[in-house]
Amino acid sequence: MAELLLITPQEITETTVMGGNIDIDKYRFAIANVQLLVLEPLLGSELYDKIKTDFQASTLTGLYLELYNGYIKPILKNQTAGKYISVSSYTVDNGGIYTHQAENEVVPSRKEIEVFANEYFGMAQSFITRFYDWICKNPLPEYKRYQDGVDAQKEMNLMAGFYFGTAQNANKWERYSGVNECDNNCKNDLDGCCN
Repeated sequence: MAELLLITPQEITETTVMGGNIDIDKYRFAIANVQLLVLEPLLGSELYDKIKTDFQASTLTGLYLELYNGYIKPILKNQTAGKYISVSSYTVDNGGIYTHQAENEVVPSRKEIEVFANEYFGMAQSFITRFYDWICKNPLPEYKRYQDGVDAQKEMNLMAGFYFGTAQNANKWERYSGVNECDNNCKNDLDGCCN
């Protein structure tokens, strides 16, 4: 059975550099992979399954709808765009692996493609960081670090990046895993909601 997609291809093509003329079959796999490899570990199986069930039944409301619109959709669209950009120039079929090069077109180097894809990976990472702050302030009973299935991750990093902190303010940048005052698992203590 195919994975239920939590975002439409149209939402991706309308809000990213991916054009509407790209065949959905070329990137459907990327949406499903992001859901299973990024979203489920981020949310944990229980919250992920609740979101999927409510999405399919069109019953997302309250904090779950806020989570979906404010974090799940932006993470999905940006991570999917980055994933597709990084592999889109390659085709695999019975003849092997090849790249498509249109006539009178210049194909960017692998490095240029990676830089371009990393722009979208970085945007997805920004929403993941914001999610941790949001979940700390908005406890949901299904968000658990320890559960049957996939545990919610303490640290979800999609890509390598630059660190702009210094030794003088290193404590400010350290990550904290703990429980907030509402007994909800939280990510960090940058805003003081975790104890």
